[in-house]
Amino acid sequence: MIMKKIIFTILILTAFISTAESQLVQSNFQGVTVPQNICSGGSTRLPYVFRATVTGLEANSKYRYYTNACRYTDFGGTNSGAGNPIFINGTNFRYSTATGLSTAGGYDSIVTDASGNYTGWFGFVNTGNARFTAGNYVYPSITMDSVGNGSTKYRFALNDSILVLGFSDSASATSGTGLYGISLATPKNIITTYDNVNGTGRPLSMVFVESDGIDTTVMTSLVQYYKDSVDSRNGRFGTVIPNVLANGVRRINVLRLSDATIASFQTDADGIWPSGTNTVNPNGGAVNPLRLGNQDILLIIKNENIIPENFSLEQNYPNPFNPSTTINFLIPEGGNVDLKLYDVLGKEVQTLVKGFYNSGSYNVNFNGSSLQSGVYIYALSFRGEKGLSFSDRKKLVLIK
Repeated sequence: MIMKKIIFTILILTAFISTAESQLVQSNFQGVTVPQNICSGGSTRLPYVFRATVTGLEANSKYRYYTNACRYTDFGGTNSGAGNPIFINGTNFRYSTATGLSTAGGYDSIVTDASGNYTGWFGFVNTGNARFTAGNYVYPSITMDSVGNGSTKYRFALNDSILVLGFSDSASATSGTGLYGISLATPKNIITTYDNVNGTGRPLSMVFVESDGIDTTVMTSLVQYYKDSVDSRNGRFGTVIPNVLANGVRRINVLRLSDATIASFQTDADGIWPSGTNTVNPNGGAVNPLRLGNQDILLIIKNENIIPENFSLEQNYPNPFNPSTTINFLIPEGGNVDLKLYDVLGKEVQTLVKGFYNSGSYNVNFNGSSLQSGVYIYALSFRGEKGLSFSDRKKLVLIK
């Protein structure tokens, strides 16, 4: 009889410990780069990304996980929240609507370092769940198993919260307006927006550069401007910014997917960008989103630690290409740069780069999906601060 009581007590304690371990707690999940804002609405969904570190796990071990977003009222329970995860594994992006640590396609895996930590990119898409009501603050959460066994062991909530904005034209602190960009940024890199030119503090919003490779028939109910003007189009991104934004958007960074370092950035001193797009206290909601084009945010990539001695316009690679290719140019001093594309008859087709650039080596990712097959000419002209000038041109071949 005594032995039965002991066994029964052990079973009760084991069950209690197991439940306690899987309760949602705000620990072991620290934000590295986390947006201040996301949007609400079941039919106005947007993708979001953030960078965070999971700590306190076994060293050099593989764990299954999925992400959600929770409220503070979820703390202490066994519900990880709502939202659908975006899994980012290397350069592979994947979206799931059916999470589960033992469900095929419902989880991804991470591998900890020698200290039992993991730092990486995570993502999710808001849904119509009440947690994503405008004015709420949500906390990204991560649900994990015990070293790959498929059974829930940990539920951690991030130490940073995110404000949910509702798409609206009102001047409310909980209202937001859509913002999308057309750029030359490399697909799958990460965009962060700021209300200051130095890029300090938490970003207003964060999202990846399209095209991410996610099946668009799976990621449904996206807000209309994202579906029409962003989704699956190379170099484009779409997000939301608050309507109460006295400084406007003054800086946009491109972070490398590989290590989160800054690949490129663009600034504007007053939040009114060269095209005339005014990001100060916007009021367009989801119906009239703000648009930033190549004139505003080329976001070409400057190669680090390269100081050229001579001018050079290099041959694009690959060539022939379909639909994307990279053009590299080098300038040994700062000056005004124009890089334009012409057809074989000399008619200007597109301006690829226009503006002042410091000395360096620059990569321009060009997408020719809107052009017909054929031979084109790309021409670089440079006029420097010290009176130097340079020009060159080369052929590229688009084959569809």
